[in-house]
Amino acid sequence: MRSFIRPRRSCAVLIIACLSACGGDEPGESPDPALQPEVRQSANGVLSTTLEVLLATNTVLDVASGLQKEIETTTYEGRLIGPTLRLSPGDRLEIEIVNSLPPNPDQMRKGAFPHEPYTTNLHTHGMTVSPQGIGDNPFRHMLPQTSNAFEVVIPDFHPAGTFWYHPHKHGSVAFQFFGGMAGFLIVDGGPGTVDAIPEISAADEILMAFQAIRVDEDGRVPWVNTEATQFARHGVYSAYINSTIHLTTNGMTAPTFKMRPQEVQRWRFLNAASGLTMVITMQGAEFNIIALDGISLSKILTLPVGFPLILGAGNRADVLVKAAAAGTYLLQAVDPSETMYSVSPQGVAPGIRTVRVGGDFPDPTYPVTLATIVIEGEPLDMALPAGPLPEKTKPISTDELLAAVPDATRRVAFENCGQQGNMDNPDHRLSSCQYYFEKYDANYWGGLPFHNLLMMRDADDDGVPIDPGNPSGPHTNYQKEGLFTAGQSLFDDMHGGNIEEWTVINRGPSDHSFHIHQNPFLLTHINGQSLPIPEWRDTILVPGATGGGGNINAATYGTVTFRTYLHPQYLGEILTHCHVLTHEDFGMMQMLEIKPGE
Repeated sequence: MRSFIRPRRSCAVLIIACLSACGGDEPGESPDPALQPEVRQSANGVLSTTLEVLLATNTVLDVASGLQKEIETTTYEGRLIGPTLRLSPGDRLEIEIVNSLPPNPDQMRKGAFPHEPYTTNLHTHGMTVSPQGIGDNPFRHMLPQTSNAFEVVIPDFHPAGTFWYHPHKHGSVAFQFFGGMAGFLIVDGGPGTVDAIPEISAADEILMAFQAIRVDEDGRVPWVNTEATQFARHGVYSAYINSTIHLTTNGMTAPTFKMRPQEVQRWRFLNAASGLTMVITMQGAEFNIIALDGISLSKILTLPVGFPLILGAGNRADVLVKAAAAGTYLLQAVDPSETMYSVSPQGVAPGIRTVRVGGDFPDPTYPVTLATIVIEGEPLDMALPAGPLPEKTKPISTDELLAAVPDATRRVAFENCGQQGNMDNPDHRLSSCQYYFEKYDANYWGGLPFHNLLMMRDADDDGVPIDPGNPSGPHTNYQKEGLFTAGQSLFDDMHGGNIEEWTVINRGPSDHSFHIHQNPFLLTHINGQSLPIPEWRDTILVPGATGGGGNINAATYGTVTFRTYLHPQYLGEILTHCHVLTHEDFGMMQMLEIKPGE
């Protein structure tokens, strides 16, 4: 960290229009630059650039009033979507992160309660790169009025795909996300990758980042209520009760993209909406999925016309869309709770997709138009790929991972504890709640009690029943932390080169978005049901518990099961957490220390 300097000019190749394959009015032409994020492309194996973090004023369309409104939010480079960073495997990414945000408030509630709203850092989401030093290290604190070096090398084996970057300073992540701090990070592939398939390389490319910008009546992102004692209604986010949510695409409200009849385009979707689950539908066209979370599928997965694509917070999807007849069509987000949807496009274990970002946040008014697609001009009949897609083989293949005997099998649980609703009845609380409420007292929360716990913990750490005759009642003597604690690893036996199998359990009524840094995982089961084709992911919605009649102890918990390979090149402390960022800010996160192989 250095004392504050003004940002230097970027040494990257700046491309305002997209690269070789970006959608326009005619094939091969660049689209309106205002519809796509600015592109910064590596040159000669290096992308060296500057990202300035600053409060900036932008204009958005308020859907309710039909008026353009000015909002002031935290941003990268003064825009509601950061620049797109494009690299290739083997490239080095160098960023000078200049924090031009104002000083943090002098009086802040300390402890584990969110504080330091203007301190930031940077996470390259989904990337298998070094988590140490000035790399993809989420434990760094980049203070206001400082300049900070960031550097990672993209390994030669890295998959080509759609990744992204965003802040990850614990306690202020949601606040900075609500302002629009996110951007694409695209790893371009060469021969043997999905990018080299002729039908895909011929398709124009459109990036669409979906964000939830939340501002108060003055057009600013409110900070948390520092006197709050609960997460629920009229609690920590009470300043948002009368707020406005702007669901934007690339920082705009419902931009218009153009296609020609029968043209094929490649759309890269990113859910950067800080907690919302996006249920995306397209009028008049199929979604032909070629990649999820930046890793290509073994074959195209086609969703029929009108069948939704589900993107939990942090998810990405690459889809090929073949235009229908001339006309105007809508790409929309629909209500996740209106019908049954699976967290996988394969349709396994469908359910109601409810995510509780916080009790004080207004919900969007569905359906929300994310983009308008105008199909016009002479037909351009383009083909979709036929046959298999290139599979991920390095550093480990799907078949190798499935055939291996895991070196460790783990269970991790998301747990909610509160003193409202059905939890007023002690018999309806999880057995862990009493112990952890006593552990995480007013001192822990910076001087005031806090009556909700959003935990992520080792599900095999069962404690001991206080009353041996009532094993489902309160337990004591838990051995591990339930909330994120700096310097405390959830497990002490994770080693580089190992293969592990995890089951993540959701002991709460709504979905949680599970994410793990550095190492992608192969999703094999949802709610105990096998996926016909395992899916490589770095983020996945864990279904909420169902049934129980209001008693969470009698409910059927949601689960996902996956396998992962801990790459021996990338050791050190990494994070796993819920990507509903209001949850992460209140401790639904754990550190994992990856040690050298035994």
